[in-house]
Amino acid sequence: MKWQRGDTMKISFLSPAYNKEEWIIAMLDSIPKENAYEIIICDDASTDQTLSLCIDYQKHCPQLKIIRNETNIGASESYNRLIQEATGDYIAIIDSDDKYLPEIRDVLAQVNGEYDIYYYNMITRVGRLIRKLPTDGYLWPGQFKIIRRSFIGDARFTTKKAYAGDWDFNKALVDKQPRCKYTDIIAYWYNYPRPNSESDLHVRRLK
Repeated sequence: MKWQRGDTMKISFLSPAYNKEEWIIAMLDSIPKENAYEIIICDDASTDQTLSLCIDYQKHCPQLKIIRNETNIGASESYNRLIQEATGDYIAIIDSDDKYLPEIRDVLAQVNGEYDIYYYNMITRVGRLIRKLPTDGYLWPGQFKIIRRSFIGDARFTTKKAYAGDWDFNKALVDKQPRCKYTDIIAYWYNYPRPNSESDLHVRRLK
Protein backbone atom coordinates (compact mmCIF):
# COMPACT_ATOMS: atom_id res chain seq x y z
CA MET A 1 0.00 0.00 0.00
CA LYS A 2 1.48 3.34 -1.05
CA TRP A 3 1.43 6.21 1.42
CA GLN A 4 -0.49 9.28 0.29
CA ARG A 5 -0.34 12.75 1.79
CA GLY A 6 -3.03 13.15 4.43
CA ASP A 7 -3.08 9.46 5.41
CA THR A 8 -3.16 8.76 9.16
CA MET A 9 -0.47 6.34 10.26
CA LYS A 10 -1.52 3.44 12.47
CA ILE A 11 0.84 3.14 15.46
CA SER A 12 1.36 -0.12 17.36
CA PHE A 13 2.74 0.43 20.87
CA LEU A 14 4.60 -2.67 22.09
CA SER A 15 5.83 -3.53 25.58
CA PRO A 16 7.23 -6.74 27.10
CA ALA A 17 6.51 -7.09 30.80
CA TYR A 18 7.89 -9.28 33.54
CA ASN A 19 7.03 -8.52 37.17
CA LYS A 20 6.47 -4.83 36.56
CA GLU A 21 3.44 -4.26 38.81
CA GLU A 22 5.11 -1.15 40.26
CA TRP A 23 5.48 0.58 36.89
CA ILE A 24 3.14 -0.81 34.27
CA ILE A 25 0.08 1.39 34.90
CA ALA A 26 2.17 4.55 34.63
CA MET A 27 3.58 3.23 31.35
CA LEU A 28 0.14 2.44 29.95
CA ASP A 29 -1.24 5.79 31.07
CA SER A 30 1.59 7.58 29.26
CA ILE A 31 0.60 6.18 25.85
CA PRO A 32 -1.64 8.71 24.05
CA LYS A 33 -4.75 6.67 23.38
CA GLU A 34 -5.82 8.97 20.56
CA ASN A 35 -2.66 7.90 18.70
CA ALA A 36 -2.79 4.22 19.57
CA TYR A 37 -4.05 1.94 16.84
CA GLU A 38 -3.15 -0.92 19.17
CA ILE A 39 -1.24 -1.48 22.40
CA ILE A 40 0.22 -4.95 22.85
CA ILE A 41 1.64 -6.24 26.13
CA CYS A 42 3.59 -9.49 26.20
CA ASP A 43 3.47 -10.82 29.74
CA ASP A 44 6.56 -12.98 30.19
CA ALA A 45 5.09 -15.35 32.79
CA SER A 46 5.02 -12.74 35.55
CA THR A 47 4.66 -14.00 39.11
CA ASP A 48 3.36 -10.73 40.58
CA GLN A 49 0.22 -8.71 39.73
CA THR A 50 1.43 -7.47 36.32
CA LEU A 51 -0.97 -9.62 34.31
CA SER A 52 -4.03 -8.92 36.46
CA LEU A 53 -3.34 -5.18 36.32
CA CYS A 54 -3.19 -5.34 32.52
CA ILE A 55 -6.41 -7.35 32.34
CA ASP A 56 -8.14 -4.77 34.52
CA TYR A 57 -6.75 -1.91 32.41
CA GLN A 58 -8.08 -3.61 29.29
CA LYS A 59 -11.64 -3.03 30.53
CA HIS A 60 -11.40 0.69 29.74
CA CYS A 61 -8.79 0.54 26.97
CA PRO A 62 -10.15 -1.26 23.90
CA GLN A 63 -6.83 -0.89 22.05
CA LEU A 64 -5.02 -3.04 24.62
CA LYS A 65 -4.18 -6.60 23.62
CA ILE A 66 -2.43 -8.99 26.00
CA ILE A 67 -0.38 -11.96 24.89
CA ARG A 68 1.19 -14.36 27.36
CA ASN A 69 4.27 -16.53 27.45
CA GLU A 70 3.60 -19.81 29.21
CA THR A 71 7.16 -19.76 30.55
CA ASN A 72 9.65 -16.95 31.04
CA ILE A 73 11.53 -16.57 27.74
CA GLY A 74 13.23 -13.24 28.41
CA ALA A 75 12.90 -9.71 27.07
CA SER A 76 14.51 -10.29 23.66
CA GLU A 77 12.20 -13.11 22.61
CA SER A 78 9.23 -11.21 24.02
CA TYR A 79 10.18 -8.19 21.87
CA ASN A 80 10.33 -10.46 18.83
CA ARG A 81 6.93 -11.94 19.59
CA LEU A 82 5.46 -8.45 19.92
CA ILE A 83 6.89 -7.40 16.56
CA GLN A 84 5.31 -10.48 14.97
CA GLU A 85 1.95 -9.66 16.53
CA ALA A 86 1.90 -5.99 15.51
CA THR A 87 -0.32 -4.91 12.62
CA GLY A 88 0.13 -1.13 12.53
CA ASP A 89 2.03 0.91 9.95
CA TYR A 90 4.65 1.83 12.57
CA ILE A 91 5.77 0.29 15.85
CA ALA A 92 6.80 2.14 19.01
CA ILE A 93 8.53 0.00 21.62
CA ILE A 94 8.30 1.15 25.23
CA ASP A 95 9.74 -0.78 28.15
CA SER A 96 7.20 -1.56 30.84
CA ASP A 97 9.11 0.31 33.57
CA ASP A 98 9.57 3.48 31.48
CA LYS A 99 7.03 6.03 30.32
CA TYR A 100 6.42 8.60 27.63
CA LEU A 101 6.48 12.28 28.39
CA PRO A 102 3.56 14.40 27.10
CA GLU A 103 5.85 15.59 24.28
CA ILE A 104 5.50 12.19 22.62
CA ARG A 105 2.40 13.68 21.00
CA ASP A 106 4.64 16.18 19.20
CA VAL A 107 6.72 13.28 17.87
CA LEU A 108 3.69 11.27 16.79
CA ALA A 109 2.31 14.30 14.96
CA GLN A 110 5.35 14.10 12.68
CA VAL A 111 4.92 10.43 11.79
CA ASN A 112 3.47 10.94 8.33
CA GLY A 113 4.84 8.02 6.34
CA GLU A 114 7.79 9.82 4.76
CA TYR A 115 10.51 8.22 6.91
CA ASP A 116 11.43 4.71 8.01
CA ILE A 117 12.45 5.79 11.52
CA TYR A 118 11.46 8.81 13.60
CA TYR A 119 13.89 9.48 16.46
CA TYR A 120 13.35 11.40 19.69
CA ASN A 121 15.37 11.99 22.87
CA MET A 122 15.28 10.51 26.38
CA ILE A 123 15.77 11.80 29.88
CA THR A 124 16.79 9.42 32.66
CA ARG A 125 15.32 9.21 36.14
CA VAL A 126 18.30 11.19 37.46
CA GLY A 127 17.84 13.95 34.89
CA ARG A 128 20.48 12.99 32.35
CA LEU A 129 19.53 13.96 28.79
CA ILE A 130 20.34 11.38 26.11
CA ARG A 131 20.07 12.83 22.61
CA LYS A 132 19.83 10.74 19.46
CA LEU A 133 21.93 12.35 16.72
CA PRO A 134 22.37 11.64 12.99
CA THR A 135 26.07 10.94 13.65
CA ASP A 136 25.44 8.24 16.29
CA GLY A 137 25.55 5.25 13.94
CA TYR A 138 25.11 2.18 16.14
CA LEU A 139 25.34 4.20 19.37
CA TRP A 140 22.35 4.30 21.73
CA PRO A 141 20.34 1.35 20.39
CA GLY A 142 17.43 1.74 22.86
CA GLN A 143 13.85 2.91 22.55
CA PHE A 144 14.49 6.23 20.84
CA LYS A 145 12.46 5.48 17.78
CA ILE A 146 9.22 4.84 15.97
CA ILE A 147 9.85 2.36 13.15
CA ARG A 148 7.99 1.58 9.94
CA ARG A 149 6.86 -2.01 10.48
CA SER A 150 7.42 -3.05 6.87
CA PHE A 151 11.01 -1.78 7.10
CA ILE A 152 11.95 -4.14 9.93
CA GLY A 153 12.22 -7.22 7.73
CA ASP A 154 14.29 -9.89 9.47
CA ALA A 155 15.78 -7.57 12.12
CA ARG A 156 15.33 -9.21 15.50
CA PHE A 157 16.38 -8.88 19.13
CA THR A 158 18.98 -11.45 20.15
CA THR A 159 20.00 -13.15 23.38
CA LYS A 160 23.68 -12.72 24.23
CA LYS A 161 25.50 -12.47 27.53
CA ALA A 162 27.79 -9.64 26.44
CA TYR A 163 25.10 -7.06 25.70
CA ALA A 164 21.36 -6.49 25.53
CA GLY A 165 19.44 -7.83 22.55
CA ASP A 166 18.46 -4.41 21.25
CA TRP A 167 22.05 -3.88 20.00
CA ASP A 168 21.68 -6.44 17.18
CA PHE A 169 18.16 -5.25 16.39
CA ASN A 170 19.36 -1.67 16.06
CA LYS A 171 22.42 -2.70 14.02
CA ALA A 172 20.25 -4.60 11.57
CA LEU A 173 18.04 -1.54 11.12
CA VAL A 174 20.97 0.85 10.66
CA ASP A 175 22.62 -1.52 8.16
CA LYS A 176 19.51 -1.22 5.98
CA GLN A 177 20.19 2.54 5.64
CA PRO A 178 16.79 3.84 6.74
CA ARG A 179 15.43 7.25 5.89
CA CYS A 180 15.40 8.95 9.31
CA LYS A 181 13.92 12.02 10.91
CA TYR A 182 15.55 13.35 14.09
CA THR A 183 12.87 15.33 15.90
CA ASP A 184 15.16 16.45 18.79
CA ILE A 185 12.14 16.26 21.10
CA ILE A 186 12.56 14.94 24.66
CA ALA A 187 9.68 12.49 24.75
CA TYR A 188 10.70 9.48 26.87
CA TRP A 189 11.42 8.99 30.59
CA TYR A 190 14.03 6.28 30.93
CA ASN A 191 13.90 4.55 34.31
CA TYR A 192 17.67 4.27 34.63
CA PRO A 193 19.74 3.69 36.63
CA ARG A 194 17.55 1.23 38.47
CA PRO A 195 18.79 -1.91 40.27
CA ASN A 196 17.75 -5.16 38.55
CA SER A 197 16.50 -3.46 35.39
CA GLU A 198 17.27 -5.22 32.09
CA SER A 199 20.17 -2.87 31.37
CA ASP A 200 21.50 -3.14 34.93
CA LEU A 201 21.50 -6.95 34.76
CA HIS A 202 23.49 -6.84 31.52
CA VAL A 203 25.99 -4.36 32.96
CA ARG A 204 26.51 -6.69 35.92
CA ARG A 205 26.64 -9.70 33.52
CA LEU A 206 23.74 -11.42 35.26
CA LYS A 207 21.86 -12.02 32.00
